[in-house]
Amino acid sequence: MSAPTLAELTLEEKLGQLIMVRYDDREILAEMLAHGYAGSFYFGQKGQSAEAVATELNRLQALAKVPALVAFGFACTDCGTGMLNGNVMRLGATRDADLVYRMAYAETREQRAYGYHIPGLPVLDVNLERTNPIINTRAFGDDVQLVTELGVAALRGVMDARGVTCAMHFPGHGSTKADSHIRLPVDDRCFEDLWSTDLMPYREAIRHGVINGLCTSHVHYPCLNAGPPAPATISRKIVTHLLRGRLSYDGLIMSDSLTMKPMKDAYGIEEAAILTVLSGHDLILSDYASDPRITHAALVEAARSGRIPLEQIDASAARVLKLKEWLGLFGDRFTDLTRIAERVGTPELKALALEIARQSVTVLENAAVPLRVSDPSRCLVIVNGSDAVWNEDMEYALLPTHERLHRAIKQRLPQARTLTLSEQMTPEELAAALAQANEAETVIFGLFTRVVCYHEDSIGLPPQYVDLIREVAATDVPLALLNFGNPYLMSDLPRASATLCTYDEACPESIEAAVEVLFGETKAQGKLPVRVSEQYPFGHGLS
Repeated sequence: MSAPTLAELTLEEKLGQLIMVRYDDREILAEMLAHGYAGSFYFGQKGQSAEAVATELNRLQALAKVPALVAFGFACTDCGTGMLNGNVMRLGATRDADLVYRMAYAETREQRAYGYHIPGLPVLDVNLERTNPIINTRAFGDDVQLVTELGVAALRGVMDARGVTCAMHFPGHGSTKADSHIRLPVDDRCFEDLWSTDLMPYREAIRHGVINGLCTSHVHYPCLNAGPPAPATISRKIVTHLLRGRLSYDGLIMSDSLTMKPMKDAYGIEEAAILTVLSGHDLILSDYASDPRITHAALVEAARSGRIPLEQIDASAARVLKLKEWLGLFGDRFTDLTRIAERVGTPELKALALEIARQSVTVLENAAVPLRVSDPSRCLVIVNGSDAVWNEDMEYALLPTHERLHRAIKQRLPQARTLTLSEQMTPEELAAALAQANEAETVIFGLFTRVVCYHEDSIGLPPQYVDLIREVAATDVPLALLNFGNPYLMSDLPRASATLCTYDEACPESIEAAVEVLFGETKAQGKLPVRVSEQYPFGHGLS
């Protein structure tokens, strides 16, 4: 099958190429694919086998009038290695561009084996705002040179593995203080600051020719778009004039989810889609809470009325088709089910994930590294509890991971005592935990935080847990802090005998690597990719 020409597509089919669908009703998606009214899609398949995932994607591809782009598999399956888990700050801690390239290449190859084409990486935001609730550990760091170097390496890895890059969130989400899923963040810095920091990774990626897809942000930038607050998503000045014009970018431009409140609540389903296309996007991530046929019908009506220029529709549809041709989808749109086992979750991929984890562990305090315990029965491990949290935007559950830490400690100290505090952290259980800590020879605290959309407080520790850590630190009991998440927390915590950061609470390899370092089985190599405090500056990392 060869790629269709624009002349061979109806207006409805051209507009279909501009829509990415995610909707619970698979048969509505199948219907849209069959008519050519949906050009791409994504949905969660968490917990299914690799074969089941690939089989379902093949089924939908077989129904599609035009082969479809399939996105964001890394967050939607339980089968593969999942080296990203949405976080790349640990890669920033490695300072290793080659390792980042290998990760991106391997991740993309694994996702292509399922039948996905857009692995959803990398985040190119420079996380300059320490309280940023939605970027945080998703960024490589807060240094523009580090983000640029590693970001370009990741982009090159994706493209070399024949995948579509998803560089986000243009023109930059790293200096904001709000979750753009909930409300419209405002970045009120001057253009010179944006140009020299946030836009630098994009400028270099375009210059090196290693970017074929990017995702914009629902953030307001007064210096780029004067007037009432409005997301970059609907700004033609940002999407077309700046990105297409001044930066000379000619790849695919996709929007962030139009379900997010700054878009859906402000403009509604139909108008949000129309405004996003009008600004210059080639691909819109349609609202996943409504029938996607509503979005398609709204775009068709806007085009027929002359509101959306036909030449713009042709240009965007042509970019989508060109990218699909580059991916080889018109030659073979299907996944080879017989090769799943040799390409998904392989020992080589798992070894790479562990290598990344080991190189990223960062030691901030090393007085008790390696940890020596004379009486294992008096070693107490305390962790903040966590219930499962539903990631609404990516449609999968974030499960608590603290039991992995308990198991890793007990493998070395079988008699160690472990304690998981509840979400509520009642005064009674906190008092009991303090009493146990006062009787201990060594106390190890696990600090578990995560970036979760629609949960702005998820990057912080409960205040009562911080108080407990401070109370234990005030005693003579040696203290170890193992931070699996937001590194900025360490600026508000007491100095401990051992303090380690891994930047990722969801990755089992990160937990294992931290415990290896704590017990002196491997040497720490990581360097802080962000400035935590004067005591812990950018680049700090002890052996």
